[in-house]
Amino acid sequence: MAGQNGTRGSWAWSRAIGGGLLALAAGCPGGAPEPGATQPGSSSGEPSTSDTTGATGPTTGEPLPPATACAEPTSLTASPRTIGEAVAFINALPQPLTLDCFLERLERPLALAATKSVISLQPAVGESSPRLFLFAGELVMSVAVDGHGFDLLEFGELVAPTRSIKGEIAFPLADAIPDDAPFTRVFDGEDGTGCGICHGSEAPAPEYPQAFVSDALRFPDFEAVAFADVRREYERCDPAVQPARCARLTALFGHGPVEPAAFPESMPTIYDYE
Repeated sequence: MAGQNGTRGSWAWSRAIGGGLLALAAGCPGGAPEPGATQPGSSSGEPSTSDTTGATGPTTGEPLPPATACAEPTSLTASPRTIGEAVAFINALPQPLTLDCFLERLERPLALAATKSVISLQPAVGESSPRLFLFAGELVMSVAVDGHGFDLLEFGELVAPTRSIKGEIAFPLADAIPDDAPFTRVFDGEDGTGCGICHGSEAPAPEYPQAFVSDALRFPDFEAVAFADVRREYERCDPAVQPARCARLTALFGHGPVEPAAFPESMPTIYDYE
């Protein structure tokens, strides 16, 4: 779905996996979950996303798809490539809206990379519960599998090879959100954002009201988690033991193809500031 800002093709990068490598930019979280947000590891208030792997249909013998995480069934899908497009897609999905529903309805194949880095306000909880990055055009989104930041969707929208606009949305959402919600949430109340703690050279971004652009960073190779290991965590996750964690992995892996991706080597890491 198109948002108010449209895709800036001049910064698009070609895909190298199943069509090419996508343009990337890492977002840095900027705030705590909104009051009433679901706590990490809890399935309270979320629609059922129990994985039905192994169950088969009564006539076809084919495995049944996972139950939807959305408030009501929907065929709506999208591959947002800007923060504006992501907000428009969020507002078009059934309300109330969970983060798992949003992830479930993203068009496939998803391009995904994972890190065990804890240098973030959305840190990994070991290699078994990494921080995950999803890439689409100029947009990269990140989510947590468990722990702090579980209910946060982070954005980084690339506006230059090593510069991106940052934003954040806390779930669940009871209603539609304004266009500037991702930026007001990370605004520090003065002259920047909480993202500036990790991402240097922050400055106002003309692309969106109250948005800021700063350095785009990748995680280093030694903090990467192999794609096969992340998929294995999905395949062996037990919803009876970890319902919320398994629901998050199912929202990503249970609704169509997912492919490995990587940040461009030319993008700096946080260690390059030293």
